[in-house]
Amino acid sequence: MTAKTTPVTIIRTRNSTMSHARLAVRLLALIVVVRAAAGHACDPCGLHNSVQVPGIINTLRSTGLQSGSFTVGAQQQLSTFNVRNENDLRTTQSDLELIKSLSVTQVSLGYNLSDSVATQMNIPFIIRNYDKFERFQKVSDSEAGFGDMSLTGTYSPYSYNDLDSRFFVAAIAGAKLPTGDTGSLTRVATDDPATADQRIQGRGLTLGTGSVDVPLGIVSYARTGRVVAFTSAQYTIRGEGAADYRFANDLLWTAAPGYLFLLGEEESLSVSVVLSGEYKGDDRLNGVALTKTSANNLYLGPELFYAVTNQMSVQLALDLPVSLDVGGAAVEPETRSRLAVSFSF
Repeated sequence: MTAKTTPVTIIRTRNSTMSHARLAVRLLALIVVVRAAAGHACDPCGLHNSVQVPGIINTLRSTGLQSGSFTVGAQQQLSTFNVRNENDLRTTQSDLELIKSLSVTQVSLGYNLSDSVATQMNIPFIIRNYDKFERFQKVSDSEAGFGDMSLTGTYSPYSYNDLDSRFFVAAIAGAKLPTGDTGSLTRVATDDPATADQRIQGRGLTLGTGSVDVPLGIVSYARTGRVVAFTSAQYTIRGEGAADYRFANDLLWTAAPGYLFLLGEEESLSVSVVLSGEYKGDDRLNGVALTKTSANNLYLGPELFYAVTNQMSVQLALDLPVSLDVGGAAVEPETRSRLAVSFSF
């Protein structure tokens, strides 16, 4: 059951400084849209997870679902990586790819079937930059293309909104389809698991997995006065993909308490501290576990969420690793930045 209330108008004083800030954020949102449309493109562990792709979720955070309306979102996430013990790798590895940066632009299109049910399609475009060792010499290279698209459904069984508080909870389920190119995965994977364990430790293997996966998630948002909190958790069940390679099931979660510095009839601006984590076990090749493919990482960083109008929201965030366990792999995460914009009409 959804509790509905009449929108409340909050009168606030406008000043030139705040007007300039709003104009700057609007311009930034336009830049994000233009960059996404131009094909600029994010993170191998969470690459095919779509719970927090802008669109339906950001619409829920800002205004709630409106029956019969469409939502459009675009997100650009840039991840950088640090190579561990490169000198040792240079002298011991003759065929290894080491990811340097991964950039993904995801575009989402959603439709709100009712005030509590919505569907969404997500399409990622990926650019991965990496070094590879050929005959013990390092050579820089890159790869770009579309990744695996996903189809998700969102159900919000309860929401509440009044002058002093707001709350919603939503469940998400869907399917990730094998639409992305798997050439790099096929190239790196081999029939010998012992050799593959060394070659695959460079992370960021592929644009597409070649598997059908099932993401299951839950998100919630709460506000009391000007204090806000957003949480999410997603577990993805992975199928077997290209080259008999199976990515491990993974868990992603987020907890983001924050404060609303601006709260108005149409506009709101919150700043949050985001604690997030990712966990996955060993991938498998031909049924054999690859010990350098697990991850148990923790991130912390700031997030700005700005609902510009009833139809538009902007999200900016920076994730910094505070605890990393990459299973002894040659590459570990360094930074992760996110820019996102969502429209509802």
